[in-house]
Amino acid sequence: MGTRFDMVMVGKNKSASEAIWGEVSAELERLNSMLNRFDKTSEISRINREAFVNSVRVSSEMWSILRSCKHYHSRTFGLFDITLKDFSKVVLSEETSSVAFLQPNVSLDLGGFAKGYAMRKIKKMLIDAEVRHCFVDFGNSAVLGIGHHPYGDSWKVSIENPFNKAQILHETALKDEALSVSGNTPSYTGHIVRPDSGNATQARQLICVTASDPLDAEVLTTALMIADQEEKKQLIRNFEIKEQFEFNL
Repeated sequence: MGTRFDMVMVGKNKSASEAIWGEVSAELERLNSMLNRFDKTSEISRINREAFVNSVRVSSEMWSILRSCKHYHSRTFGLFDITLKDFSKVVLSEETSSVAFLQPNVSLDLGGFAKGYAMRKIKKMLIDAEVRHCFVDFGNSAVLGIGHHPYGDSWKVSIENPFNKAQILHETALKDEALSVSGNTPSYTGHIVRPDSGNATQARQLICVTASDPLDAEVLTTALMIADQEEKKQLIRNFEIKEQFEFNL
């Protein structure tokens, strides 16, 4: 998915750890081959190419993903929108599990969804494998802590100021929880767009959320980046989160 992935497991022997790592790596490769819009062979690319011309019947997993995106769109009153413009131009057919676009300039971008979705699946894989203590870091913007560090009661995570790497903005503790971070950095700004206006936020800001569900945390940080103050209050009420913090840089 175009970013570094690190995982630390505690309490498993070498062969068991290597087997789990292999399964997780294979799952990430599989998800990337399905959700990466820059890969012309991916399912999401096929949808983007064909859905205006003809309805595209999708896999059962993609159907579940698109329905989930529609749910999050409603739950965030339109702020989370994988079209970045107008989700109402996407038609999902329950009868045929297919998707169609009502306009030629519509496309789907799962960039604000895919890492959280992957982390949710990885969390389940680790729990199913009876991994009791594990730390997962997906590109420094999606983090998962299961159990606790061998020398502590949780996994400590520091939030670094991207405009001043020497400054630590905050430290949080994860125990069976995920952390998601969204914001602008010196090298990556203007990638979060408010759908109703089409304006990208240029704010020197970081939004961080901790929650038990990695996907909820991922979606919420994206929405909070473009929400006004009243919308932020409502968004936080709409989700079960442990902690939310915001830094204006």
